[in-house]
Amino acid sequence: MVRFGILGAGDIAHAMANTLSHMKEAQAYAIASRNPEKAKQFQQQYGIEQAYGSYEKMTQDPLVDIVYIATPHAFHFEQAKMCLNYGKHVLCEKAFTANAKQAQQLITLAKEKGLFLGEAMWTRFMPLVKKMKSLLEQHIIGDVVCMTANLNFPMMQKERLIKPELAGGALLDVGIYPLTMASMVMGNDIQEVRASAVLTGQGMDLQGQYTLIYPDGKMADLNAGMQAFSDGNAVLYGTKGQMLIEGTNCPRGIQVFDSSWNRILDIRAQDVADYEAKEPLTGYEYEVRACVQAIEKNALEFEEMPLSLTLQMMRLMDEIRKQMGVRYPFE
Repeated sequence: MVRFGILGAGDIAHAMANTLSHMKEAQAYAIASRNPEKAKQFQQQYGIEQAYGSYEKMTQDPLVDIVYIATPHAFHFEQAKMCLNYGKHVLCEKAFTANAKQAQQLITLAKEKGLFLGEAMWTRFMPLVKKMKSLLEQHIIGDVVCMTANLNFPMMQKERLIKPELAGGALLDVGIYPLTMASMVMGNDIQEVRASAVLTGQGMDLQGQYTLIYPDGKMADLNAGMQAFSDGNAVLYGTKGQMLIEGTNCPRGIQVFDSSWNRILDIRAQDVADYEAKEPLTGYEYEVRACVQAIEKNALEFEEMPLSLTLQMMRLMDEIRKQMGVRYPFE
């Protein structure tokens, strides 16, 4: 049983605690919040053994095996660094850090300490994504030559997204998902990046457009924003047909069409769920299971998502931010 300490008590921390409460191979052992009362309430809600009003004190608990970092992006670097220095494995929410320089420092430190370090990009671990890759390998729609993907939510009320000091903007929060989908479909050999954005008065990206061009003439046209809802889907255009991915960040279904747009395949997430109950819990269970398996094998990174991929994504987002004119005050 791998014991998780959850650092931060926001929405995504609740989702992780709920997931862990249904799993046999891992448990939510401790919760830490800067607000002691909030930590106590969280503890009672999920039956967690320990509650801390200090991140550092939880990290010092000898019974915590791994710390799941669920705070805003701007804090990931220092908090992950603290955890690693206290000898804890780390699973850090996306975006992994605010920039590639920070990511590289954490990767170097984790290797020096001989500790597991991973990015909680849940999309990469989902069975439906594995099914998508399998279908593409079978060339069910031929060669993919173009794709679109988007993810937009109205989130202007969230402090972490509008404040520069919190590494705000749409890119790190939701833009990373269309970029990840492009990475999984098109690969990571990018020839050219073209990015543009509408910025807030504080210089954070309200919405952005990212075009990735690949050496073989393929293209990904991606969009993300925080002002309104979009369909949040991805469409892959192949030489023999098209594939619709329902849910860029959390795929719910795959529809495959022939060159005349006749649907030839319709797969739901529950059709390929590989959890014990044959039903997905929350979607987080797959990254947790991969995390547990890595720790049990004494691996220092995910097999499904090595740290080189995390670093590559951070470098890509650095370039996109540069083109958009977005810079954080602590950089």
